[in-house]
Amino acid sequence: MIRNDKYIYQAESLPTNFKFPELYLETMDKLKEGLKFWWWMFQNKDLAIYWNDTLRDQFPKRKLVPFAKHGASDDIACFDGADISGNPKVLIIHAFCEPGWELRGEASNLSEWLVKIEDEE
Repeated sequence: MIRNDKYIYQAESLPTNFKFPELYLETMDKLKEGLKFWWWMFQNKDLAIYWNDTLRDQFPKRKLVPFAKHGASDDIACFDGADISGNPKVLIIHAFCEPGWELRGEASNLSEWLVKIEDEE
């Protein structure tokens, strides 16, 4: 689905009953600039689909909704798709590793993640 010229996953690609945080939808609409080392997946439909499919294949026991990728690594910021609260935890998942080694970090929600990445060097 396209929202204001930005890609958002089709419902069938998302975990059952998953809801995007309102802050994410607002960010999509405003296209927040200034992410130092990350890029938003809603800016590139093909890459969003690729990472969604790749992580689903690599870590089938996890319910992940990828939304940003680190530009210098295979770290992917994902919403915890098992959380249907509308304000899910953010999981930093490292792609292309053995299951069990993929979790690189987490934040309690998108707001906290945005603060954490501003401090990255």
